[in-house]
Amino acid sequence: MKNLDYDTIILGGGSAGIVSGVLAGSLKQRVLLIEKQRLGGECSFTGCVPSKALLHAAKTAQTIRTASSVGLSNRPLEPEETSGVMEWVRKTIERVHTADASSDLIEQCGTEIEYGNAHFQDAHTVLLDGRTLRAANFILATGSHPIVPEIPGLQEAGFLTNQTLFDLQAIPPTLLVIGGGPIGVEMAQAFHLLGSRVILVQKADRLLPQDDAELTQMLEGYLRQDGLDIRLNTTLKAVRLEGEQRIAILTHEETTSEVRCDAILIAVGRAPNIEGLNLEAAGVHCEADRIPTDSALRTSSPNIYACGDLLGDYQFSHIAEYEAKMVVRNIVFPGSERKSFRVAPWATFTDPELAHVGLTEEEAKQQGLSYDVLRQPFTKDDRALIENASRGLVKVLTQGIGGKILGAHILGPRAGELIQEWVFAMQHGHSVRAIADLTHVYPTLTMSSQRAAQRWYEQKLQEPLIDKTLELYVHKIRPRQGVIAACLVGAGLIGAGVAAFGWKKRRKS
Repeated sequence: MKNLDYDTIILGGGSAGIVSGVLAGSLKQRVLLIEKQRLGGECSFTGCVPSKALLHAAKTAQTIRTASSVGLSNRPLEPEETSGVMEWVRKTIERVHTADASSDLIEQCGTEIEYGNAHFQDAHTVLLDGRTLRAANFILATGSHPIVPEIPGLQEAGFLTNQTLFDLQAIPPTLLVIGGGPIGVEMAQAFHLLGSRVILVQKADRLLPQDDAELTQMLEGYLRQDGLDIRLNTTLKAVRLEGEQRIAILTHEETTSEVRCDAILIAVGRAPNIEGLNLEAAGVHCEADRIPTDSALRTSSPNIYACGDLLGDYQFSHIAEYEAKMVVRNIVFPGSERKSFRVAPWATFTDPELAHVGLTEEEAKQQGLSYDVLRQPFTKDDRALIENASRGLVKVLTQGIGGKILGAHILGPRAGELIQEWVFAMQHGHSVRAIADLTHVYPTLTMSSQRAAQRWYEQKLQEPLIDKTLELYVHKIRPRQGVIAACLVGAGLIGAGVAAFGWKKRRKS
């Protein structure tokens, strides 16, 4: 095409846009990244970074309160002692943003950056604050924003979302959290540990419905034990303002109740940032909660791609990075990548943390799969016991005679880090035996993953056919054979037993 200003124009400077800009520029594309306000996006300023900073402060406060668990003296915290937490969170945001130095990295790769509002005129043209810019390809990476439901009185009474939560000057005495997804659960626990009375309201019958049900129910139990007020199957129907407090009307089945609170946090879901882009002019089809794409992440307009929260599937920064790399590869090397979320990990950073990769047990059942479950509680992990962090367990789903890993789920200390070896194993096609046989440093929390994997051997040795084969080998054949012959015969018998067991299970399934 003639008269093009750029090979690729990227709209949005969050995680997906930054990664796209760095990779496309490194591949010698002529690239422009357009951002409305500041590089970093939701994750840097109103999502991942501030929420994890607040959780760290909350855990520190809890450590001070419960110091007697390691032989020190407990020290209750007064409300005024937490008054500096929100300011510390904001300073942490700026410290992390400075350390990232995203703009320097992007420009070093040859990508240009401009700030302003852009909208499409056609599939190859955008208007940026009055300037016409043309490109062969576009990457939509504008992110998402919190959904605010239409609830009588909510707008008048005032509310918080993740975009305004970290502007608070102090910890609210009473906080009502609407939504039991990752944001709602993390912030409910954080403010509870920092001294708020928190009521967590979830419309569904359990928290974190995208995660494994067994582990989310365990987490719910821990949160309740710690004093968090959790109300499932409950809906916010209306809000009214009385003085400086908000009165929330909640319904649970046939019962209506009122909750008096100082602030309301809305965390019920997210929608794509597409307002003002004029995507219709570019031929890009949109839905209410996502922009549909094909397996190469092309939109309905073949030269316009989308990645990150816009897709609506997995709204995590690390998934946005994965999608951004795929988009750039497909632009530069057409047809080289196809999206796959078979190995899509995530974590909820509560205490204990909850991490996920692959299928849950519920999903395996829905797909009619035959599977085995391996479990290892942290109450059996020496490092977890040393650190008074023994709540939770490692849970792994395996399939078939080879021990294929279908999914791994960890509720426990540092689960977000511990899940990574399972992610690696699944990504590269390793079986559960690879983790069982891998030497893990002692004493570390990773031993729980190894012990869970070793349960696979235990289960197989208990199968009747293999058990009888071993019995025959040890007590009948081995005493009558030379060492080499015995090993060969024994290996053959065990292999035959294992193969027969696998054939038997396949026939059942």
